[in-house]
Amino acid sequence: MKTYQLHAATGSSDILIGESFEKLQEYTAGKRIVMLTDDQIYALHGEAFPDVPVIRIPRGEQAKSLGRAALLYQELIRLGANRSDMLVAVGGGVICDLGGFVATTFQRGMDLSFVPTTLLAQVDAAIGGKNGINLGEYKNMVGTFRQPSFVMIDPAFLKTLPEDEFVSGLAEIVKYGLISDPGILTLIEGKTPREISGDQDLLAELIGRSVRVKVAVVSQDEEDRGLRRILNFGHTYGHGIERLYELPHGKAVAYGMVVAVDISIQLGLAEDRLGKRIFTLLKNLGLLPHIKPDRDKVMELISHDKKKKGEEIPFVLLKDAGKTVIRPLSPDEIMDLLENIKLFTI
Repeated sequence: MKTYQLHAATGSSDILIGESFEKLQEYTAGKRIVMLTDDQIYALHGEAFPDVPVIRIPRGEQAKSLGRAALLYQELIRLGANRSDMLVAVGGGVICDLGGFVATTFQRGMDLSFVPTTLLAQVDAAIGGKNGINLGEYKNMVGTFRQPSFVMIDPAFLKTLPEDEFVSGLAEIVKYGLISDPGILTLIEGKTPREISGDQDLLAELIGRSVRVKVAVVSQDEEDRGLRRILNFGHTYGHGIERLYELPHGKAVAYGMVVAVDISIQLGLAEDRLGKRIFTLLKNLGLLPHIKPDRDKVMELISHDKKKKGEEIPFVLLKDAGKTVIRPLSPDEIMDLLENIKLFTI
């Protein structure tokens, strides 16, 4: 097992890579816990859950809503939970985001920990202290910053992960390679998702390197006011198409990364070879959806981006693998740049 510690203003997290879910109660000793999960995770792994109250909800992005949060508050009240208890969220990104939001707002904040069960959640959603829910088609529009006490990353959960969800998680790993650690790209170029998932040593290294990047960034900028924005590479456009076309998060982000690097090339920041490298890598991993986004509809969603400043939207762009730049762009500039996207024609 490898442990990383994330220290930030809202708390500190121990990120336990390779720890077994069976040891959960060793890390919650002295705490009364309530667990949150979805029906599918419980069906697959329920026998491994400790003998504590478990709240189960339907699986899916639609669960990240104010309505669902209200139902969870009511259930916590029914169970007699209070702010000295701990909510342990066991699941993918939706469960972590929703559980984090509910825990940090119930009675003004109860203790919180995550057991991420998808690759995407293990390298991204469960780490960093961002908790949130959607408002209609606007993703993560309401939320909090608060670090969980610990994040338990048990690779055994990935053995029951559907292939399409594993592939979706690879997008975030590619993102970490592009914004900070180009060695990640070298490790996965030329490999299929099945080859990656079947190589436990490689997978452990990819998870560890991804977590290390995120911990380093969040430790310096927890509230997304500066450096942490580089973690949004591909997400500004990606979030726009994710809800619009009901895409898996990873595929939406992958599409957004190609858009971002194409814009980087158009603005003279990056060379064509970088765009071709990224496009080829994401295509070979099966991460690029076959869609033709409606620019006007996508811009409507992008214009409500939480990181918008005035009339300009900060876009995370690349100079090269591992070298980012944040460039504020007006809606008109973005529309013109989207009109000239060429990488998808390769």
